[in-house]
Amino acid sequence: MNQIASIDYKKVFSKLSHIKALSHDDKFDQIVQNVIMLALNQGGGSKLKTEADVANKIVEIYGISIRLQIIQSNIDKLIALGDIAKDRVTKHYSISIAASAKINRRLEDANNLEARVKEKWFEELKLIIENLDDTKLSEFWNCLKSYLSYVFEQHGIQTLQLLNPNAQINEDDQKGLSSIVDKVIKENVCSFSKEELAIAINQFIIKADETRTSYTSQLADATFTSFALTSDAEIVNFLNTRYNNLKLFLDTNFIFGILDLHKNSEDASAREIIDEVKKNRLPFKLYYHPETLAEFKRAFDVKALHIRASKWTRESSRLAIAIDGLSPLEELFHKENLENEIDPTIFLDKYNHVDLLLKDFGLHEYQPYETTDLEHGEIESNIGDYQQFYEATPNRKPKSYAGFKHDIVVLREVRSLNPRKTKFLESNAFFISSDFVLAKFEKVYFKKHWEINYVVSPSVFLQLIRPFIQNDYTSNKRFIDTFSIPDFRSFEIDYSTTRSKTLQILNDNYHDTSFETKVKILRDQVLLEKLEKVNESHESQIQIIENQIALENKLLSQQKLQVEESIKLISKENETIQQEKIQAKYEVAEKQDEILRLKQNHEEESKKQKIEFNRKLVLQLNKSIDAAEKSHIPLQEVIDDKMKTHIFLLALIPVIFYSIIFFLIYKLTWDVMEPFTYAISILFLIAGYLYFAIKGADFDPRHYFRSKKVKIKSTVYKNFNFDESELTNQRAKVAELLKEIKELEPGLEE
Repeated sequence: MNQIASIDYKKVFSKLSHIKALSHDDKFDQIVQNVIMLALNQGGGSKLKTEADVANKIVEIYGISIRLQIIQSNIDKLIALGDIAKDRVTKHYSISIAASAKINRRLEDANNLEARVKEKWFEELKLIIENLDDTKLSEFWNCLKSYLSYVFEQHGIQTLQLLNPNAQINEDDQKGLSSIVDKVIKENVCSFSKEELAIAINQFIIKADETRTSYTSQLADATFTSFALTSDAEIVNFLNTRYNNLKLFLDTNFIFGILDLHKNSEDASAREIIDEVKKNRLPFKLYYHPETLAEFKRAFDVKALHIRASKWTRESSRLAIAIDGLSPLEELFHKENLENEIDPTIFLDKYNHVDLLLKDFGLHEYQPYETTDLEHGEIESNIGDYQQFYEATPNRKPKSYAGFKHDIVVLREVRSLNPRKTKFLESNAFFISSDFVLAKFEKVYFKKHWEINYVVSPSVFLQLIRPFIQNDYTSNKRFIDTFSIPDFRSFEIDYSTTRSKTLQILNDNYHDTSFETKVKILRDQVLLEKLEKVNESHESQIQIIENQIALENKLLSQQKLQVEESIKLISKENETIQQEKIQAKYEVAEKQDEILRLKQNHEEESKKQKIEFNRKLVLQLNKSIDAAEKSHIPLQEVIDDKMKTHIFLLALIPVIFYSIIFFLIYKLTWDVMEPFTYAISILFLIAGYLYFAIKGADFDPRHYFRSKKVKIKSTVYKNFNFDESELTNQRAKVAELLKEIKELEPGLEE
């Protein structure tokens, strides 16, 4: 039964942190029981007699509709445990005092956690965004909650779509992270820009510490729990059991991801899935199809082509690393070549045995059945449909026929392993891929209304297995990082292949060309566009590069001619001076005086330029120092407060000690306490002497307080990422520049 429409996402998000705080790592029934107790605990004066009353109360508070039979069975368990009771006369349900106190205490802990997370984030925002007051900070927090609610809603919907094929999911629910920011800005009253909100959200997610990561992870898991609460009975059982022995077919991009040869946030989840399967011993069998291995080798050979085609020196690798846009494989090679000057064949040799590398990761090659002639015809037909569908999708990278064939063959193989009208728990195989176009094609051309999708993205699959893995800070952090917003920039053409070819041509043919000229050519987008258009013609590409180098040489020649003309002019002037020297010595002296004045003017101009440059640099450094000192003021207040607290506590020790002694003297008389007072005092003196003697420290208390203040200061600076040495270096640099300015100024004429 599809009950997704009954979920009020914003209400769910605002309340589910409490559910998860009460139910972290619990079974499904315990989660339902906690929801029931929460409803009874927040019921106030309302009287709940039946399971229907309880269900309605849960809808009122959380916006979640749970089936009555699930509520009834868990009410019975709670009564048996003594956590709730039913009055024999009024028939009203009530929560026990002990259970209520426990819930209230844990709710308070959850609220305190949220308050700490908010306060720490606000402190970070004040350092990166100017002019933040309490009103703006409150707006940022409201926008962050809206953003997270939409992100978790989307994530839960995608997961539910896999669990429940009958759920009606709108296309609008498949939102991109950037479009979610647009929606948040539109719905909330914001006195800041979209870019500032993106910076703030990314600061919250990417720079999260363990506390913030745990808090955000609990919200994500709680949202997933809300969808499980509205699923059918079989999916409820799924939450209480382990997976069957599923076959997971891993796509080419997944393999590139686990080998660190791909740059993609989805593929970053690939290695995490591998790690979690091993760490938690999940009963999955990881496979790659022979077509996937073949496609990997084809794609790898293309990426390796430009590495194999040349003899790379350290200088050429330095050129490659100086530019952006090369593939991760090329970056790995050039970094190693820069250090060791390795032969490309030796570097690439280990990837010739990729099947052995994959076996070390726990992946096995799948052995498909032999394809019949009829199936060959169906595959060709599917490839044609897929190619049309793919090319109609905007901004997609070009794909070869072999690439289309790979996707169709593996998808058909996975679907053939699953029974018709299958549900998630009955599935035998899935295709783990970040290719969302392929997933959409499967939904349009293959999937029936009673089926689930078999193409699953790594991040969604990771959410599916989260209830069954041991969540630590590292795994939570990597999962939450997928919610960060990508950079706001327009779509750019990928010139990585063209840039690689250009780098190879420059390395092979133009050794004498300057390093600066080569870098300029590799970064010139206009030139790369020209090279892209003649991609198939090597001679045409060389001609374009030669024309560009010729143009650069022409500019150099013009500069050379200008220098030569200047030299000729100076020579002519010297001849004139010599002739005039013969005629009249005083004219020569006059010319010499003029040259001297020109030289002095030149030196003075150089000094002025140097002074102006130093003053601008001092101004920039002073701004940086002012910003650091502003952030240092609250840190110094924290240090002073901690030091005062420590001194106060130390001062309390003798006060408390002598207060006790005086009290005992008052109660027991001095005659009784006299020997004890002297004995205890002497004992403390001896203990103090022994302590300082063993420690090798002097008796000066100022030494102790100085040492304690240094420790407190170091701890505070470390917690707030404040680098005092950098501030000191900047101040020293300013002093050095001012000294240099002072030395240069007296030599200038007024």
